[in-house]
Amino acid sequence: MRHKRNPRRYAAGFSRRFLEAIGAQAAGAGAIAVFAPDMLKDQWWLIVVAVVVAAAWAVFKQRQVSPSQWYAQGNFTIRLVVGDLFQQDASAMVGMTTTFDTDPTIIDAGSVQGSFLRTVYASSHTRLDQELAESLATVRPVSTIVKAGKGHAYPLGTAAILKGRGAIRYYCLAYTEMDEHNRAQGSIRGIVHSLDKLWDAVDIHSNGAAICVPLLGQGQSRVPELTAEAAVRLMAFSFFLRCRRKRVSSELRIVIHPNEINKIDQIEFQAFLRSLVTA
Repeated sequence: MRHKRNPRRYAAGFSRRFLEAIGAQAAGAGAIAVFAPDMLKDQWWLIVVAVVVAAAWAVFKQRQVSPSQWYAQGNFTIRLVVGDLFQQDASAMVGMTTTFDTDPTIIDAGSVQGSFLRTVYASSHTRLDQELAESLATVRPVSTIVKAGKGHAYPLGTAAILKGRGAIRYYCLAYTEMDEHNRAQGSIRGIVHSLDKLWDAVDIHSNGAAICVPLLGQGQSRVPELTAEAAVRLMAFSFFLRCRRKRVSSELRIVIHPNEINKIDQIEFQAFLRSLVTA
């Protein structure tokens, strides 16, 4: 699968590593020339070999690898992985609207929430509704919307915590709002606020275990100004800032569906994660 790359950054990285490899080989040749000056005499073919080796080394070092960074201050890790959010054997965040609608006629079957309903609840939205209602029993709705489906709207950033198998928890996070036409709408400010509320919930319920999050602000959530690359940086930076104050989890795992990974330059995201080390 071809993944997105930033051509300028790739070219700069390739050039740097190519020159490093040429320099290392030149230093080796210089050392040989000092002790055996005739050994390299008239061996012009070695220049071609050196160029090929340097180019191969640069390509190898520029290969796409799954971004991952450990931060000593706070002792936590941020990773980006390609796969299924619900096959990670870890707790996960599931994005929802402030009305916590679950009806398949309202929620897109291809969304993360649609996958959650099928994978974890065997497509039983009535059972999911019951568990959501139990988790939200102590939370007061802030408004009522006249529309098909659920009408009570809860505060933005509300997290309904549902129990999975073992220590797994599902954090159903209301990070977008539904209008009277059942159209979800969100904003960057709303996502930042909701992520803060998510970390609060993870701090209370996770006991330091890894938390998985999907790509936010895409598709039906309608945050057009938030690109996929901006979304992964926003989630990573939000988690980084929280864990610098107080570690809420040992690992943030941003799980990207295989169909979405081509929207993200993994080398550039790795550079972003590395830049936070000295932040």
